[in-house]
Amino acid sequence: MTVSVVMPTYNAQPFLHDAIASTLSQTWTDFELIIVDDGSTDDSLAVAQSLAQTDPRVKVFSQANAGTANTLNRAIELASSEWVFIMHSDDVMHPNRLERQLAFLDDHPELAVASSLVRHIDASGRVIGKDNSFLFTHADFEEKVRLNKLIGFNHPAVVLRKSIVQNAGGYRQEFWPAEDIDLWNRLAEQGHKILVQPETLLDYRIHGGSASISRARLTRIKVRWLKDSMLRRRSNQPELTWEQFLALRRKYPLKRRIDEERVDFSQIFYKAAVGHFAKRQYLHTIGNAALAVLLRPWYISSEIVTKSKWRVKGNTNQTESSL
Repeated sequence: MTVSVVMPTYNAQPFLHDAIASTLSQTWTDFELIIVDDGSTDDSLAVAQSLAQTDPRVKVFSQANAGTANTLNRAIELASSEWVFIMHSDDVMHPNRLERQLAFLDDHPELAVASSLVRHIDASGRVIGKDNSFLFTHADFEEKVRLNKLIGFNHPAVVLRKSIVQNAGGYRQEFWPAEDIDLWNRLAEQGHKILVQPETLLDYRIHGGSASISRARLTRIKVRWLKDSMLRRRSNQPELTWEQFLALRRKYPLKRRIDEERVDFSQIFYKAAVGHFAKRQYLHTIGNAALAVLLRPWYISSEIVTKSKWRVKGNTNQTESSL
């Protein structure tokens, strides 16, 4: 069975070769790799085109910069297979990712979307952490929906049904950088099934660009917006625009705003600590981790224990939202 792998690319030159090479080295060989360069200003497009000349399975497209969600939608549209594997241009597939995920789909033909566990690696490929999930069973998934909890998992490890995602409207650019969480929750509301495969099949790279505090801050606010949108849809109310949502937040009582800021900044400091750890900046790691724990002691302590390997020596984010 031929499947499609789609890789949106934007200024990923330092890691793109390894991402493509890991895809071309899969034990499951019957696939096409569709790379859509989203107006990169570095040599990403040249790297992709060079590798395409060595393997006919690679198809490269380029466009003016349109944003991650729009680029994903175009790549999915170009895919010739119903099963589409998402791959980020700075990550690394394990050699058996496609094979194992296809076996999982054979065992779970009811699924619209599946993901897997991942390891966290730094810019050099050093393993710095591990992933956890709470969506291994249909009961876990259904409980999330019933309790109006956001559904989130590792986007670059996703395989999805093209027709179902397109019928749902695909990714929405306005929710970037949380456009994937928005999509999964819309699919859940439509009755589609989603699971996480309890196998580690991808290395998720954490580096300077992916771990910036400004992006983490934007992500937290966007997640709050998409949860508000989710709750409004489920109560048959119209969604608010981004501007309307920001205006509403400014009217919240002071205590609510303070509590939300405390939660958001605890997560931001935690992500900053992970980013500093990836760059081996251990004093900054300790400082940011301490601030995160101070703001939310039990939750952040649990995150550190279950997802990270805080070791200074040795080789040992759209993180599930706590909203």
